[in-house]
Amino acid sequence: MALDKNALVYLALIILAIGLVVAIAVKPNVVTVTPTSELQTLDVSGDGTASADPNLADIFVTVESNAATADAAQSANADVVNRLRLALVGTGYVKEVTTTSFNVYPDTTYNPNTGESTANGYRVTHSLKIASEKVVAVGKILDVATANGASTIDYVQFSLTDAKAEDLKQTALEDAAGKAIAKAKTLASASGVSLGKPAKVSESSYYQPPIYYGNTVMAGAAEKSSAPTQAVPGQIEVTATVSISYEIA
Repeated sequence: MALDKNALVYLALIILAIGLVVAIAVKPNVVTVTPTSELQTLDVSGDGTASADPNLADIFVTVESNAATADAAQSANADVVNRLRLALVGTGYVKEVTTTSFNVYPDTTYNPNTGESTANGYRVTHSLKIASEKVVAVGKILDVATANGASTIDYVQFSLTDAKAEDLKQTALEDAAGKAIAKAKTLASASGVSLGKPAKVSESSYYQPPIYYGNTVMAGAAEKSSAPTQAVPGQIEVTATVSISYEIA
């Protein structure tokens, strides 16, 4: 009797195990799908510009001296540079005069027929940067420079102070943003969509390099013409681009 009960229990366990295996085998796979919606946008950009007259000028000149010895050439050059500095500062138009380069080297003449070089002594070149906030006085500064020992007028660089450049940048950005917004409204109306809030806004700005005048333009100063030298800079332009992505419906 006990054996029969044990057999029944064993049989019941086998049936239960088979049932679990079958249940697991036929259990369906479950896949979770997360709804997604891609944001629809209208992308536009606008370009803006702002211009102004330069309010800074940097004048680059060089004083050259020649002598039989290096010491003599340096001494002669120093005399000219000191006289030039005093004359420039004395105009009241010059903020500062600083050195950009100084060189001392042998002065030689090469003979292509013999392949030999003849020593002529030494040459000294001293290049200076003359900074001024009086752009209208650049011509006068050039005349004073050439009259007081400047061997060459290398170039003149016109630019803007940081504050002025920043003001122009803001004006250019406002212009660019206004054009981008107007463009978005026009396109949305023509396309039959409604503009929502901006999803993304980006900007970039570009400060056009300063204006340069070289020796050719300043030839009047180098020749010490009786007529005063005229230096007329053009305007300096800052450009900006604004890009906007609008949500649309």
